[in-house]
Amino acid sequence: MRINEFIQAIKKNNYFPKYSGWIFIFLFLIISIAYDYQDILLKSPQSVHLWRQCDCLSITMNYYQDNNPFFEPSIHNLGRDGTGKTASDFPLIYFSIAQLWKFFGYHQYIYRLIILLFFFSGLFALFKIFENTLKDSILAITGCLFLFTSPTLVYYANNFLMDIPALSLAMIGLYFFFKFNQSSSNKHLYLFAFFYAIAGLLKISSLISFIAIIVLFIFELFNVKLNPAGKIFKHPQKQIFILISVLIIPIIWYIYAYNYNTKYNSEIFLIGILPIWDQDILQIKATFHAIIEHVKWDYFRRETQIVFVIMLISIFMFYKKTSKVLLLLTAMVSIGVLLFSVLFFQALRDHDYYTINLFILIPIFILSFLLLLKDKFSVIYSSLLFRIIVIAFLVHNIDFARRRIEDRYNPEGWQNKNFIENIQYFKEITPYLQSIGIKKDDKVISLSDNSINITLYFMNMKGWTNFGISADSVKIKEKIKLGAKYLFIYNKEIYKEKSIQPFIKNKIGEFKNIDIYAL
Repeated sequence: MRINEFIQAIKKNNYFPKYSGWIFIFLFLIISIAYDYQDILLKSPQSVHLWRQCDCLSITMNYYQDNNPFFEPSIHNLGRDGTGKTASDFPLIYFSIAQLWKFFGYHQYIYRLIILLFFFSGLFALFKIFENTLKDSILAITGCLFLFTSPTLVYYANNFLMDIPALSLAMIGLYFFFKFNQSSSNKHLYLFAFFYAIAGLLKISSLISFIAIIVLFIFELFNVKLNPAGKIFKHPQKQIFILISVLIIPIIWYIYAYNYNTKYNSEIFLIGILPIWDQDILQIKATFHAIIEHVKWDYFRRETQIVFVIMLISIFMFYKKTSKVLLLLTAMVSIGVLLFSVLFFQALRDHDYYTINLFILIPIFILSFLLLLKDKFSVIYSSLLFRIIVIAFLVHNIDFARRRIEDRYNPEGWQNKNFIENIQYFKEITPYLQSIGIKKDDKVISLSDNSINITLYFMNMKGWTNFGISADSVKIKEKIKLGAKYLFIYNKEIYKEKSIQPFIKNKIGEFKNIDIYAL
């Protein structure tokens, strides 16, 4: 009986909220399998931006094994003072996963699964925004699933970085904003503020859409009518304090993190900006070239990006026919994306994950465009051909993302080559180190590793890498004074450095491609 009701609902008006959530979950699982998530869940950190992955895992591991207090995060790299204490993102998720490890055991797939559940929750909230606004389950499902076809999001949605949880919480916050807009309920206002506050604690860039909503608030203060049903914020004198608190909470954390790093190790994690004006012309050109390559391969299919541009142009071209709330949100978030790109321009050269929280713009203008079609171009919107094209285009984009993810995890591809040829052996080295008398608490220098934590995390040993040392003999001596006992080298090119010759006189072991020296 229910199947017949479901079929009739589809034939009648494409709106079937009783069943649509289950269909969305089913499609999310099918697409996840297409991306080989079931296999990736069991993989150790590897491929693109292994550096940052291991930084996040290192913080979590130190909470897990050292029982660090919540507000005293640390990493395997002991830094300038030998404590390893340093802060970056608000450590709520790191700390929570460490507690899960204590209960279920140390399993990296738990970490990956938690991040994936965040992304699913955010995407589901986005789907409900679409469905509640359009009253169209088919376009709601397909419209928001386009976000699940970006290679960047697909890669990091099953990974270890905090950018995906921040984006996901912002999408959930946006859902409660839409609920608040419909109901004016304080409950929805508080939930809207809560999820955005946590998102901002994880990544400040996730507040771009929240600041756009504050602009809506300011417009209403000047009696600009945005909503035909009446004001969104009906009690601005009281509600302004809730909105301001969402901005203040992350600022308090970043002030704490800055002071914490200044006290211990300020040279490890960035708490600041990387603006375009700090680069010369040649550097700016090189960064632009890298951004173009990311656009080609990492964000969306090129044809999809062209369609997105057409959507954006259409929204502003027909601005009189577009929802004023969505039009202003689209405009303000677009400006926010541009400002962020200027302030963090240098990072956009090599760090695709810096763009993750900018993707909030995509569902906002897709929803604006679909609502514009529904209200003013209903013949196109309601046609069967349009829906077939949208679904076919979605499948086409899923295939593009699938191939890009295959490339990233390909053991013979450039993205994963260093891990396969060099890094992965550090995962297996512990029994050998114990056999040659190296204890877990001994401090080491991993000189071939230019990252902060990669090889130290895989060995689960405290010490230093070449990050901040640069094979400088003076700095190596400083680390020896801080307790470094052993030196690891896996990249043989570093043997050409004259400055390291005094430290490679006493070789005590060799494991696969890794040479080990006593200092």
